[in-house]
Amino acid sequence: LSIIIVHFNNQNLLKDCLQSIYSHTENISLEIIVSDNASGDGSQAMIKNQFPLIKLIENRENLGFTKANNLGLKIAQGRYFMLLNNDTIVKEGTLDKLVAFMDSNPKVGACGPKLLNNDGTIQHQGGLFGKKFWRATAPTPINFVIGASLVVKKEVVKQIGLMDENLFFYNDDLDWCLRIRKAGWPIYFVPDAEIIHYGGYSSKRTFNPRLFVEGFRGGLYFCRKHYGRIIYHIYRLLLILSLILILPFQTTHKLKFSAYLQIIAL
Repeated sequence: LSIIIVHFNNQNLLKDCLQSIYSHTENISLEIIVSDNASGDGSQAMIKNQFPLIKLIENRENLGFTKANNLGLKIAQGRYFMLLNNDTIVKEGTLDKLVAFMDSNPKVGACGPKLLNNDGTIQHQGGLFGKKFWRATAPTPINFVIGASLVVKKEVVKQIGLMDENLFFYNDDLDWCLRIRKAGWPIYFVPDAEIIHYGGYSSKRTFNPRLFVEGFRGGLYFCRKHYGRIIYHIYRLLLILSLILILPFQTTHKLKFSAYLQIIAL
């Protein structure tokens, strides 16, 4: 299993994540690749000193989630590739279970575990038309797995290609999963495998106008790419109308006001 972790300035989170991988995995061989987006908090030194077996990619700037992941995917050697957020804790036997599931189901292209909040409650991962797949108690076919923890078969990546680098941070996992399914590979949710996901902490909970705008830009790009110009223009019009309704209530917050204007201009 080749695990690719994109990292930026969260040394303690990353350390806990890496320790959980090594402590809670027994039956499979691992290759861990950390693609570091020019962290300035000593993360790279920590990896070199405490985890010398890890393959460290030292990016000179913040390349975002997709490009940094692709650099790891290009050098990965495992039979399965796993995208894993740095704000996760792998529970006992989780990686063994995910690999065992993929080995037992050769026609499955990708899978993902149950994600838990820090207090042990189940984390809602979303679902098409409100389908609550995360409540399943047995392996269940689903439309997508979020990039916080996503396992993909190597031959699938060879067939469909790497992640779309037109998507900087958001919508990349949705795009990849849709391409996987279009290529004829089912995606499964594996509830027996559990990972704690702090959820959004790695990208900070304070308002970030760049990421806020990128989320909408990526959504528009994704819509046009997969659903055509008509659906794209309908979605864009509805987005503009909703933002115009919200704008009058955001004038006291300059950052949000500016971000809304940028989205309308997309």
